Amino acid sequence: MADHVVWDWNGTLWDDLPQVHLAVNAALGEVGAPALGLPEYIRMFTRPLPLFYRRVLGRDITDSEWERINHRFEVSYVASLHLSGMASEALRALEAVARSGATQSILSLYPHDPLNALVHKLGIAHYFTRIDGLRGLSGGSKVGLFGNHLEAAAAGVPSHRVVMVGDTDDDLAAAREAGSTCILINHHGEQALGAGADLDHFFADGLLAALRRAGLDTLDGKASPSGRLGPVS
Repeated sequence: MADHVVWDWNGTLWDDLPQVHLAVNAALGEVGAPALGLPEYIRMFTRPLPLFYRRVLGRDITDSEWERINHRFEVSYVASLHLSGMASEALRALEAVARSGATQSILSLYPHDPLNALVHKLGIAHYFTRIDGLRGLSGGSKVGLFGNHLEAAAAGVPSHRVVMVGDTDDDLAAAREAGSTCILINHHGEQALGAGADLDHFFADGLLAALRRAGLDTLDGKASPSGRLGPVS
C-alpha cells in the first residue's frame, strides 16, 4: 500500500482537458498552425512544452513566438476556467486516501499562486500536506521537481512507498526518476497525454481505479459525496 499519494492537478483532479485543448489550439493559431483534434493532441503532447510545439509545427520556434504562444494560451485558458471543475471521482478519491491513513499532496506545473488560490477556494486544501505549482517560467517538466517536492510533502516516506497519480508521460518520467510508482489515468476514454500504447500497464480508468492499483481501499463511499465540484468563477 502507498504511504503517500502525489496528485497532478490539471487533467487529473481538475477536469479541464476540453479547456486546455481549446487553449492549445488558440496558441497554435497565433503562430499560423492548424488546430489539432483531441486524439491528435493527446497523442502528440509532450514536455517540455517548447518540444511539443516544435513537434506540432515541424520546426523550431522563435523566442517571440514562444511569448505569443504562452500569452494566447493563458488568455484562452483563463477565459474558459469557469467551465472546468473537479473530476467526478476527485472528492471520493481524496477522502479515500485520507481515510487510509496515507498522506497526499499536489505537484503541478500550473502557476503556483493561482493553483493555491483555486485549491483553497474549492475547500479541499486540508487534504494536502503540500501544494506545489510552477514557480518561474512556464514550459518545464516535473522531472527534477518531484524529489524536492517529496522532501517537503512526505518527509520520512521512502520514495518507493510513494505513488504519483497523473495524466502525462512527464508525470511518469518524474516519478520514475525519484524511484516512485506512477499510475496514469485515461482522459475521457482516451489514453494519457503523450503516453504510447506500450505503457498500457500504467493506465487506470479513473482516480478510484488508480488508488486501488496503489493498494488503497476505496470501497467505503459513505465518507464523502461523489459528483463534480464546480464550475468555479
